Amino acid sequence: MAKRSAAMHRSSVLPLVHLLCLFVLAMPLGCRVHPTAFEIVDYRDPGDAKRYRETFDEAYYDLDNQGNVNIVLRRSSGRSGPGKSDVTQIIRIRSVWRPVAGKTGSNGTQINATVSYYIVGGRVGDTFEGAGSVFFTQNRGKNTLSGTLDRAVLRPKRQLAPGEPLFARAELSGEFRAARDRRQVVRIMNEADRLFGPLPSQ
Repeated sequence: MAKRSAAMHRSSVLPLVHLLCLFVLAMPLGCRVHPTAFEIVDYRDPGDAKRYRETFDEAYYDLDNQGNVNIVLRRSSGRSGPGKSDVTQIIRIRSVWRPVAGKTGSNGTQINATVSYYIVGGRVGDTFEGAGSVFFTQNRGKNTLSGTLDRAVLRPKRQLAPGEPLFARAELSGEFRAARDRRQVVRIMNEADRLFGPLPSQ
């Protein structure tokens, strides 16, 4: 029974891993610079960290009533072949307080943001939750936010189906350029909540 259960777990995660290999992991490090690009470091195997790079074609932000910033990034692949499912990735960053240019030092050990990373392909999906350091500036028109996320440590939290998560522990770092658009932020946050439910209490 245990062998059968383990086999079912492996089969449940394989389609997502396969699809990710087609479009997430196919992009080598050191490629052309993209305005919103992130590096994922997988620490599943001790002493053998694996690094992957991904770009996001949707990037939006908005301010809440407390002045905190909600940033959402999204990418969805096309179908990779007959019978294959789309794969959607969402990164959700919420700053705990707002760094002020010239006053807040860019200290990589300063934790000021909660981070969620969602990966969904068909009926299989994982979320990874954690915290990291985010630093950003808003343009004069107050409609574009540029910044970086530094070494957010993430661990698996929720799944759509039982199985082994893609990452046991991962670090997420990158840079983003987001447009201010509350409606798009709500749309992407609602998409993630429909799949996995609201964010767990911090």
